Amino acid sequence: MKRSFDVLVVGAGAAGLAAAERLSRAGLSVVVLEARSRAGGRIFTRRVRGWPLPIELGAEFVHGRSDEVFKIAREAGLLIDRLPDSYLQRTTSGFRSQHDLRTRFDAVTREMRTNGRDRSIAEFLRSRRRMSPAEKRLAGGMMEGYHAAVLERASEHAFSTRGEPPLSPEDRMQFRVVSGYDGIIDRLRSHLDPKRCPILFSAAVERIRWRRGSVEAATARGNFRARHAIVTVPVGVLQPGPGGKPGIELDPDPPDQRRALESMEMGQVVRVVVLFRRSFWEETEAVERLRAREPENSEVAFVHAWDAPFPTWWTAAPAQVPMITGWAGGPAATTLQHLSKEQIIDQALETLGSLFDLPAPRLRRLLVAGHVHDWSADPWARGAYSYETVGGASAPDVLARPVAGTLYFAGEATDRRQSGTVPGAIASGHRAARQILD
Repeated sequence: MKRSFDVLVVGAGAAGLAAAERLSRAGLSVVVLEARSRAGGRIFTRRVRGWPLPIELGAEFVHGRSDEVFKIAREAGLLIDRLPDSYLQRTTSGFRSQHDLRTRFDAVTREMRTNGRDRSIAEFLRSRRRMSPAEKRLAGGMMEGYHAAVLERASEHAFSTRGEPPLSPEDRMQFRVVSGYDGIIDRLRSHLDPKRCPILFSAAVERIRWRRGSVEAATARGNFRARHAIVTVPVGVLQPGPGGKPGIELDPDPPDQRRALESMEMGQVVRVVVLFRRSFWEETEAVERLRAREPENSEVAFVHAWDAPFPTWWTAAPAQVPMITGWAGGPAATTLQHLSKEQIIDQALETLGSLFDLPAPRLRRLLVAGHVHDWSADPWARGAYSYETVGGASAPDVLARPVAGTLYFAGEATDRRQSGTVPGAIASGHRAARQILD
């Protein structure tokens, strides 16, 4: 097949496909080189007979009314649901409603500094003597769970929202692509002309040699050349792994971008999606007591227990199906790594039993099936999504700069405002395409 193109795009996730679509539409010849046997990257949707909804093992939510995702969803005719604004916290006395959870967390990040000496989130929390232990636990739980960050390494400057407008009601909304997040990927792929912009699967890039105006990528399917390359793989693939070697070698290694990569880490996430014979969580005594006390805030959507093996759970609400997802991010994920699928499901059942006051053997009898994915063990991701470490608040902006008009980087890690999200990945792909076209 053809071996020389105008642009090489490394990675067929949301960022890579968004960039390829813009470039090929502008008349450039593009090839997308993908290590996996599928498109989507960290969008990982499975469709299994007998399950009432697609199973999302990667990206699932849309945070806020994102133009990038909603426009594609409208074009593709995908169903998007708004999720209930219902957050329940498990305590020793039962469930408590936490409907203001995101607002409270936003209030904490507004206290973080944006200048002066950068500190870790852990050091910032230790310095807040007037902050209650409950607020510190909430902030730490959100940082470790929502952002999958390690408190002793995450950057205060990077996570600060000081000086930014307060969260609007639309900012706090969360949505789910009920039709399956892979519908977004399918729509992006449908815009690509296979003759002008082929996607090569099982074509892991091992090395990118480049000089101004010329790039050569060595892959399992041979070498490919171009005038430009856009690298959209997760930053974990560009960082040293086992044995000290990155998943993709850059030759020469651009020094500014390398320093930026050294100021980032991949958050670790293990998630489990389980299907039961019925939605037992709707029938438990603890939930019934909550409904009697707070009928307006008692829908079971998100459930938190910060110290559990799986600290965060969510149902398929507003869909009424007996599926529930367990999420362990940051340090919680580390304790689950290297366990077998069966052991992880056992941990999930024990956590659910503790949350809802039900014996694990009873839950096992109700269990139909479960699916597990450990993103740290995924060789083409090496983690779930990025965060900046102390001193690295500017790393996304540095990584997004073109290198000699030849080498470009895209992906959620290069979008400081929307890091860790599909909209951020799509926006970064469009940005990298504009940089080449300009």
